[in-house]
Amino acid sequence: MTPAEHMTAFLTGQTRSRISFDLLAQAADAGDSSLPTSPLRRRILAGAAAQLAGAGTVRLPAAGGRGWDHCAEPPLPLWVDRLTSRQARAQRPGPRAWVEPLAFAAHLPLSRADLDLLSPINDHLRDHPDAEPVPIPERSYELYRDEKRLARITAHRLVTAGLLSITDHLRAFPSPAPLAMYELGPAPWMLIVENSAAFTSLRRILKGWPRRDEVGWLAYGGGDHLVASLTTCLETFEERDHPIEDLLLYTDLDLDGLECAQQAAERAREAGLPPLVPAAGLYGPLLTRPPRAVPVADVGRIRAAAAWLPEPLAAKACELLPQGEVLRQEALPKPRLEQLLCPDQALLPQLQGQRSRTAIC
Repeated sequence: MTPAEHMTAFLTGQTRSRISFDLLAQAADAGDSSLPTSPLRRRILAGAAAQLAGAGTVRLPAAGGRGWDHCAEPPLPLWVDRLTSRQARAQRPGPRAWVEPLAFAAHLPLSRADLDLLSPINDHLRDHPDAEPVPIPERSYELYRDEKRLARITAHRLVTAGLLSITDHLRAFPSPAPLAMYELGPAPWMLIVENSAAFTSLRRILKGWPRRDEVGWLAYGGGDHLVASLTTCLETFEERDHPIEDLLLYTDLDLDGLECAQQAAERAREAGLPPLVPAAGLYGPLLTRPPRAVPVADVGRIRAAAAWLPEPLAAKACELLPQGEVLRQEALPKPRLEQLLCPDQALLPQLQGQRSRTAIC
């Protein structure tokens, strides 16, 4: 069952009309043991809330009001109002005139939330059909007087269905926080590291590498931030006139890290970046370190996520993770990394796992 389905099942046993969203989040957590510790948890919960509202199961608090928790992104409702079938039908407004680009709306069973979203867009298209594209938060503030109102617009059902276009209808574009990336040398590759400790250790090692022409970009990012910010590196490459040919990622060896890697790899493909591949030369030694115990995750998800790794690393991960054991990057500290990366060998092949078997460090 999905988080939205777990929430729906919880709602069926409730008699109160207003339900704390914390209770719905707890129901989703109880249905998926990996969700409470997932770095994507907030995004998953926000998506489930939007699904419930779109299905007419609940009504979310008014946009821009005090019914939202904005302590992190994306915002989450503090409560939801449970709707009966009659109330859900009453949410749907009557017909209105739509500009030609939004003509599809005349043929949809729109809810009140849909109308609240589309009406300002309709008016803006009518009055400013050739508006200059701006970042989504700026358009959001212009249309709704709330810069966070469209924070999750890319996941809205009308957008994912291909009906509402951020580019053509909103005349806007995403503006994610930039990826933290450092140009340590001129080589055409970039290594992205998930944890700050491992990033710091690798940064110090690479800064002292004896042949600077072998060193490229080093970046820091993980979870939702990495997936959202990955494409921002393209502008930095262009600004520095320093493109890349190889893109590597080094995450924790756990379910969250591997699922994040798969999402980031897909985002890289969509953006036209080089294939995002595992830094196998770091994952292999990490798998030899003492693991840490965590709650057991779903075996099916583990196998699907581990497929991002090459063999035999994927098989080893599939042996380790279902036992409730993971490997954090901190298990491979700086002294070990210094022993691992041999200065008398080319750097990139070592990161890729193509290290010479005869090397002695």
